[in-house]
Amino acid sequence: MSETSDAQNNLVSLTTSDPVSETSPSSEAAPQPFAERLSDQLQHIIGVLIGANRKPPRRFKSFLNGTWLRHPLHALLTDIPVGSWVLTAIFDILWLISPGTFAWAARGAEVAVIFGILGALAAACTGFADWSDTYGSERRVGLNHAIFNSSALVLYIVSLALRFTQASGDSIIAAVVGFIGLGVMSYAAYLGGEMVFTKGTNVNHTAWEVGSDAFEEIMPVEQVEENKLYRVMVSGVPVALLRQGLQFYAISATCSHAGGPLDEGSLEGDVVQCPWHASRFCMRDGRALTGPATANAPRYDVRVQNGQVEARRAGGH
Repeated sequence: MSETSDAQNNLVSLTTSDPVSETSPSSEAAPQPFAERLSDQLQHIIGVLIGANRKPPRRFKSFLNGTWLRHPLHALLTDIPVGSWVLTAIFDILWLISPGTFAWAARGAEVAVIFGILGALAAACTGFADWSDTYGSERRVGLNHAIFNSSALVLYIVSLALRFTQASGDSIIAAVVGFIGLGVMSYAAYLGGEMVFTKGTNVNHTAWEVGSDAFEEIMPVEQVEENKLYRVMVSGVPVALLRQGLQFYAISATCSHAGGPLDEGSLEGDVVQCPWHASRFCMRDGRALTGPATANAPRYDVRVQNGQVEARRAGGH
């Protein structure tokens, strides 16, 4: 019987909501691969640069994450280099087909390369901010994504320098380097899609939560202490419940950034901080206040009827 209990305890310990490590205790003694050591160092440096370890509200980090936009800023900015460098390739092809007829295309390619470089630098800043909160396999994919994107950026900087050596901006070597850069960037974009669609990086983890229009009893009011977070279930969805005086507040207990348990987070006034990556949410309305989270937490209406605390999903769902 004790062996069964021990096995169950071990299973629970391996499935807790701790995203820090994917390794077992026995493997911790083994030396880390170079990529893991590099990732650790890079994440530490990035964290210092963007103020990840500073006290809230950590505005610079939240700005880079896109909390103010309610959407990951990196995803928006990546369209600039992708679109610009695809346009560069089109211009280069036109010029190579007929240098005399499409002489203007060489200059157009030059301008497009510049816009792409500027956009890539902005995308890199936001991308590294997002990557600094990843771990495990998504962190490894993200590192490769960054390496290939950085390589593409270097290739286009070289391509631009070669174009500047010609008064008219036309250079066959520069165009070839640009084509190589486009191929490298395309693979980097594939890896970015792998992170989002396969690993679930920066996907709103509350997007598929559903609710009911009817109030549900969740617990007796006398059992709810003030300024303490409770994890309750409403229509099968985990919800974080808070009582402050005569007021009750409830939001989804799942952090929209990476699925962390908000009910296990720290509470300061009416603001809860996720224990995983320190995203902060207002318990009154579910607003994401501090990154890396960008999506608000779904809010729940709460009332007291016949000594019972009742809740239902607020707004559209």
